[in-house]
Amino acid sequence: MPAFDTVVVTGAAGGMGTAVVADLLSRGYAVAALDLPPNDPWRDRTPTEDTTGALSEIARGTASGRLSYRGCSVSDGADVARALDEIAATMPPLLGLVNGAGTLETGPALETSDEQWRRVMDVNATGVFLVSRETLRVMVAQCNHDPSNRRGIVTISSNSAVVPRAQMAAYAASKAAATHYTTSLGLESARYGVRANVVAPGTTMTNMVMGMWDGEDRSAQMVVGDPQAYKTGIPLGRVGRPADVTGVVGFLLGESARHMTLQVLTVDGGAAQH
Repeated sequence: MPAFDTVVVTGAAGGMGTAVVADLLSRGYAVAALDLPPNDPWRDRTPTEDTTGALSEIARGTASGRLSYRGCSVSDGADVARALDEIAATMPPLLGLVNGAGTLETGPALETSDEQWRRVMDVNATGVFLVSRETLRVMVAQCNHDPSNRRGIVTISSNSAVVPRAQMAAYAASKAAATHYTTSLGLESARYGVRANVVAPGTTMTNMVMGMWDGEDRSAQMVVGDPQAYKTGIPLGRVGRPADVTGVVGFLLGESARHMTLQVLTVDGGAAQH
C-alpha cells in the first residue's frame, strides 16, 4: 500500500456519503467509513441508507478489502477519538478526511427548538471540529510534515453558508461555522503539509433532500426558484447529483490540488450567484 492512502469519510451511510465512498474506492484509496451506530436514537430521524446494505454492496463491487466501517457519533468527542485511534492502528496511514456527516432541520426561526438547534450544530459544526481535530492529530503523529502536501481535509458544506435561506436558519448557521472552521484550520495545518478545503453544494438529490420534499420530486421548482422564499433558481437548469460533488471531493484530495488550500468550491449550478 502506498503511504497516506486511507481516507476517513463521515456520514458514510448517507446518500452523499455512499457516493463519496464509492468514488474514493474507485480512485484506489482505502476508506474508513464512519456513521451513526445502529443503536443511536437519532438513526431513525436521520435519512440515511441502510448502513450494512449500502456499504456492503460497495465493498463487494470495488473495495477488495479496502473498506472498513465503524459506528461513530461525530458529536461525541470520546467516540471520535476512539474511532481514529482504531483506524490509525489497523489501516494504512491517513491521506485525508471527508467531513460528510450532516443533518437538517427546517422551519421558521421563531419555531426552532433548543433541541433542534443543538442537534444541527452538534452534527454539522461540532462534528467537523471533533473529527478534523482527531484526524489531524493522527496525521501529525504519522508524519509530522509532508513536503509533498498530499494530505488533505475536505468538508462538505453548503451554499447556504454564504447565501441566507428562509426556513433554514439553523442549518445555514451550522454550515457557515463548518466552512469557516475548516478554512481557519487550514492556516494551522499547512505547517504539517495538510491542506483544508470546502465543497459547497447546492440542492442535490440525496435522501436528506428528498426527506425535506416529503418524498416528492420538486426538482422543477428548484430550477425555477421561489421568489416568495427569496430563493433564486439554478441557471444550469437541473438539480445536482451526488456525482457532481464527489468528483470535486476527489479532485481536492488528489495530486492536481496539491497547491490548493483554504478554498471553498461551490457546486450548485450557479444558484448562489455570489
